[in-house]
Amino acid sequence: MKKDYLFPYRFKWIGWSLFLPFALLFFVVPAFFDFIDDDLISFPTLMIIISELDNFDGGNVQNGLIAGFQREGMFDEIRIVAMSLGLLFVAFAREKDEDEYVEHLRLHSFVWAIKANTVLLILGTWFLFGGLYLWFVLFWLISLFLIYIAKFQWELRKMRKEGGDEE
Repeated sequence: MKKDYLFPYRFKWIGWSLFLPFALLFFVVPAFFDFIDDDLISFPTLMIIISELDNFDGGNVQNGLIAGFQREGMFDEIRIVAMSLGLLFVAFAREKDEDEYVEHLRLHSFVWAIKANTVLLILGTWFLFGGLYLWFVLFWLISLFLIYIAKFQWELRKMRKEGGDEE
């Protein structure tokens, strides 16, 4: 069965090899080592900001928005993009035995993950404040993929275990 929206099976391993080291660099290493900061990798990039929120060296001002090129530390952005791409590859990599029931499990897991992620957002918004809320939002950006992958793999293992018992 051909699934146009799925990546080849090998993308699952590419995804994990992208996600794990960059997640470690993003969430764990900065807590223990001060030498890693956003300026580790910096280059001129297009910045679009609201003029009241930040100082800006130059750009076009229009209705409170400023757009222009400025040298900026991009290490945080690279880590977030690498983690997101890694999880995208893992979540949408084809299984070796992809069939209609696995497709059903994908859909069921995705709907369940969206509901759980919405509850997580509501709880985090209600109870977390300040810098802790910022860290929560950064985690929340990737939590949909994490919840989906966990739920889908759980359902897949349960299906395979039940299928193995019947034979």
